[in-house]
Amino acid sequence: MTPRPPQSGTSAEAENELVLSFLAVRRALGVLGLALPVALMLVALLTDEPMRPSISEFYFGQGRDLFVGILCAIGVFLWAYVGYPPAKAGEWPTDRLVSRVAAVAAIGVALVPTMDKSAAGGPFQCVTVIQCWLGADLSRILHYGAAAVFFAMLAAFCLMLFRRGAPGPQSADKIARNRIYAICGWVILGAMAAIAVYGMIYAGRDAAGQAAMDRSRAVFILESIGVFAFGISWLVKGESLKPLQRMLEPDTAPPGDAGP
Repeated sequence: MTPRPPQSGTSAEAENELVLSFLAVRRALGVLGLALPVALMLVALLTDEPMRPSISEFYFGQGRDLFVGILCAIGVFLWAYVGYPPAKAGEWPTDRLVSRVAAVAAIGVALVPTMDKSAAGGPFQCVTVIQCWLGADLSRILHYGAAAVFFAMLAAFCLMLFRRGAPGPQSADKIARNRIYAICGWVILGAMAAIAVYGMIYAGRDAAGQAAMDRSRAVFILESIGVFAFGISWLVKGESLKPLQRMLEPDTAPPGDAGP
């Protein structure tokens, strides 16, 4: 590896601040991901708020501010996340592209709510200006579409972007992190697939099937698993889960660059 030229004190300090800024954004995203389902469950446990069938449906109760606030904060941090520039010409997708798409999707989920199940059977009542303008059907399509895109981008970070690294042998630390990213990415995709299959089996059958699906809280549980995987992956990227990394390090690994 070509040695780096010596840095002045000012440039070294600037680089350290930039690294710390990157780590802070990654850790913030990880904490927000872990906090979202936990905060909503606490709302249901500590107030008279019922446990909702999905994370999105907490919009229609006392958890609204937490739901919208945390998702919008995730969107802002994702939009601000620059990540690494392409290592070679034509490398796709880039960190910036995926983070920007995920940011827009996260904010879309927050600002275009789903339908209130408690009002099922009655006339459509919009609760936001955007929802009133879009109407019931388009609001539902955009909400679930944004949620699908959001989770897909999170999986792309785990399975593609986070696992990139410098050419050559990888260090034990990088191997361990890549293993965690792979697990988190497949957990996110698995949760999405399980929600889709569960919905087709139950919700697609009849009203009784939809009611049974809602009572099981399966969608909330699967969404929470996916969001937890998102949070863990970003905390690992932010170098906050070193003990977990050490558990997954191989016994021996060739010396090499740890990679991004």
